[in-house]
Amino acid sequence: MKETHLFILWENARYKEKEILEDIKKSFNIIGKYNITWNKEIFSKNLSRFYGTNLPKNSGKEKHCGNGDFLLIIVEVENPKYEHRDTLSKGIQTVNINMFDKKTYYRELTGGGHKVHATNSEKETNHDLTLLLGKSLKDFLKEVEGKEESIVNLKQDLIGTDGFKTVKEMFYVLNNCIDYAVLRNYETLPEEIYTNEHNDIDLICDSYENAAYILNAKKVFPEEYRIHYKVKVEDKIAFFDLRYIGDNYYYYNLEKALLENRIYNSKGFYTVSEEEYFYTLLYHAILHKPTFSEDYKNKLNKMKPNLDFKDDEKSIQILNNWLFKKGYSITIPIDNSVLFNKENAKKFDRILGIEQIEREEFIENLQKEKDILTEELQRIINSKSWRITEPIRNFRTKHKRK
Repeated sequence: MKETHLFILWENARYKEKEILEDIKKSFNIIGKYNITWNKEIFSKNLSRFYGTNLPKNSGKEKHCGNGDFLLIIVEVENPKYEHRDTLSKGIQTVNINMFDKKTYYRELTGGGHKVHATNSEKETNHDLTLLLGKSLKDFLKEVEGKEESIVNLKQDLIGTDGFKTVKEMFYVLNNCIDYAVLRNYETLPEEIYTNEHNDIDLICDSYENAAYILNAKKVFPEEYRIHYKVKVEDKIAFFDLRYIGDNYYYYNLEKALLENRIYNSKGFYTVSEEEYFYTLLYHAILHKPTFSEDYKNKLNKMKPNLDFKDDEKSIQILNNWLFKKGYSITIPIDNSVLFNKENAKKFDRILGIEQIEREEFIENLQKEKDILTEELQRIINSKSWRITEPIRNFRTKHKRK
């Protein structure tokens, strides 16, 4: 059994390049070496997308690693062994110790810190190769021919740096870098990515931050809770809503199931399963919209011709029964821009989380009353009218004497 992994010697580790390469050859079979040059002006942006974290220009990471040419070394690992290790940045994880322990050694050899990068799993290798070379691990291995001694020089930034050339390329990168699924309205994709009637593409993913970095996406609205992004594709702008596990757009376990049960569509992207597509669309139409529109009723009816959606109460009961059967609850989205239909929510069984919704509504009303009273009190305090302020002045005078 063997796996494919990679090392990166960032610029400030390359003074030990010869020594490290000699040691790598003793433990692994090198199948590819690339001398890669990134544009120094946007090196930090490349680094941020690669690691999935915000690293501004001239950050400590950039200065520590260097922003010059770096060496990518792709290796075959015979008889990979996995154990738990403390990765520091991501805590205790199960990692390929053949790679992890060598990375630790090479980091010590180059003075400590993080001047050497290495993959902990083949999933990470797939992510890194896709961004660095524009090729998935599977496609890279189709082209590689055994042992590779010569170094290939590449002067290119991460794929998608200036936008994606095609919709196909964009989904190719998503497919190999993150876990995601298109939630709905994907029937016209990828042809109508810019013009679908609902104006954006709704994704569910494990992390909206990672998805945004992979897509090189820009926020449309400044509010932290808003997850509406724009992405450059074919020199046009496509809009995305990046829903994620834990955002309460749907119940947590339902969101997890959407990714676990996702299906690869023949058009080149992942979608939710047929069953979950139907019920999450019904949920969306009833609980995320002010009214259950005819547009959604017609669409749902085409998906399930044997069900009748003319009666809203019956439609609610259909969804109610499915949620109860699956052990899912109704949740109020963290994203405040998403409408939540409380009146429809109250028509579901109380066991499905309605008590929590009523409690939150009660707390919300109390806060509104508090705000009104605070505003009124401030008005009185700031007033110049003798009659209005007299009770307050008397109170202060009385307590001052004591």
